[in-house]
Parts: sequence; C-alpha cells; structure tokens
Amino acid sequence: MTTEQGYKSILVATDFSPSSDAALQQAVWLARKVGAKITLAHTLPDLRRVVHSASYQAKLDLLSGEGSVFEREVRQESDTRMRKIVVDLNAADLDVTVETLLGAPYTEITHSVQQEGYDLVLAGSRGLGAWERFFVGSTARRLIRNCPASVWIVKTEHVGAPKVVLASTDFSEASRKAVLHGLWVARQANADFHLLHVFDSMDIPEDVIAKESRYASLRREINEDGTQRLEAFVQSLDTDHSRVHSHLSWGTPWKEICQAAQRLSVDLIVLGTVGRSGIKGVLLGNTAEQVLGTCDCSILTVKPDGFVSPIEAASWSLHPGPSDKH
Repeated sequence: MTTEQGYKSILVATDFSPSSDAALQQAVWLARKVGAKITLAHTLPDLRRVVHSASYQAKLDLLSGEGSVFEREVRQESDTRMRKIVVDLNAADLDVTVETLLGAPYTEITHSVQQEGYDLVLAGSRGLGAWERFFVGSTARRLIRNCPASVWIVKTEHVGAPKVVLASTDFSEASRKAVLHGLWVARQANADFHLLHVFDSMDIPEDVIAKESRYASLRREINEDGTQRLEAFVQSLDTDHSRVHSHLSWGTPWKEICQAAQRLSVDLIVLGTVGRSGIKGVLLGNTAEQVLGTCDCSILTVKPDGFVSPIEAASWSLHPGPSDKH
C-alpha cells in the first residue's frame, strides 16, 4: 500500500458467520473507494475430517493421482457457499473472487498473502464452530505477529466508513507508517483523526516515583519534551495538520489507548505491530493484542517496512490461487 493509492488487493477471511460478513462489507466499502480487488477465502482447518468425508475416488486421487479430483471435491461446498455470498452482495461493480484453503487458518492465510501479494487481510472478531476463538484468541495474535499484510479486525457494530479514527505513535518509523495508514482511512471516510502518544509509566524508575518532588519535575520535563516531539511529528506528516487532534497520556499503553478510544467514541484504532527497539509500550505486538481483546472498536494493525514473516512460504498449495470471478 502507498498512502496515495490505498489498498489494492484485499483478502477477506470468512467462516460464514455474521462477524465475517461484516468484514466482507468493510472490504466492499474500501474496494469501492479505490477499485481494489477482493478475494473471499474460507479455510477448512481439519484435514482428517475433510479426508474422511471425501469419496473413495477422491481419496485414491489424493494418494496416487495428481490430487485434482480431491481438490475439486473438498472445495465444492465451500466455493458454492462463497459464490452465493458474493451474488448476494449486489457488487457487480467490484472484482471479487473466492478461494478455499486447507489447514491451520492463520498459517494458510499467511501463505496465501505470501503467494498472492495481498496488502490487507480483513476478518471478523468472532466466529462459528471451530473458529470461535479464531479472531479473539491465538489465531488473531498470530496473524498480527506473523502475517506480512496489514490486518484489520472488524467489529460488527463498526462496519463501513468510520466516523472517528485513532492512531498511536512512539515516534518510530514503524509507527509513522501506521499513522499514515490511519490518515488514509480517515481521508476516505472524511472521519475525525486523533493521534495519541502514551508515556509508559513503567519506564520511570521506582526510586524516582518514590521522590515526589523529583518525579513531578521529571514529569513536567517529559511532558514538555513529548509535546514538542508530537508537534514536530504532526508537522512532518503530509496532511492537513489542522485535521489532526493530538493527545498525550501517561500510563499503561494499551489501557490508555482503550480509554481514549472510549472517550472519543472511536470506530477504528490503528496500531503498528513493532515499535522503537528497546522501548516498552505503545506499538509492540503485546499492546496490539491487548487492545484487540479489550476495546470494542475495530483494529487495524500495520507491519513495518521490510517485515519478513517467520512463517515460511508454502512449497506447495492445494489451491494455486483465487477462482470464480464475479
């Protein structure tokens, strides 16, 4: 993604739940803004169940043939359901394809991003059946940490054009990229944009806090320095500076972010997943994960430039790419 062009290739993960339907609706809004392509993907996570329910011919083909018969059979029901969803969208103006994946959801989504070059993954915050913990548990955290693309977790009550966007910064280049993504979304939606910097109270030595006069003096100095740095950061952004509402806060970063989001009635929080080296706080993965599990609004997490996923690209694929353009 460039901040001028926006997202061009979007992967939407679905388990056919209302939450994943909301993610698809969010993708449609984005795609109509910039003409992005959408791929709707469903993952079949239980290989044993899939093989067990396959026909004898499909099992034989998987073991001794090219696998095309098995692939076609296991994809049929999933693809048919997704095609119906696409038809029901009434989105003939958009380029929408469907893809069925097979394996652990976060791994297969990451592999799909690596193979197809998607620059954004959208998913719902709650799922059905085997996916109940998908986007509020370990898979969401793993996507935030490992997926090369930006990841937007959509809450059903915040679908469509956000009215208020909140981004957080620690003044690193990684956080700058996240802020630029947030600004881009805010411009598309004509939304209010808020920028937050949190001073992590855990970074101040306990002996300083114990000496009240010294602590008060240090806090004033940090506030003054932070105000100047935040103003300089805003001035360095290629945007209408008058539209950026800046905030400074003290405390535990994820708690301060969530409190600010509640106070400002935020629809979308934008966070980087890697912060300034050696600094606890705002943009580290654990903060994004805490925000995801605590805040009621949607979350957009952004990877830094040069990010390489620790998940190795797949050497083979059950399904080589999206199919069935609508």
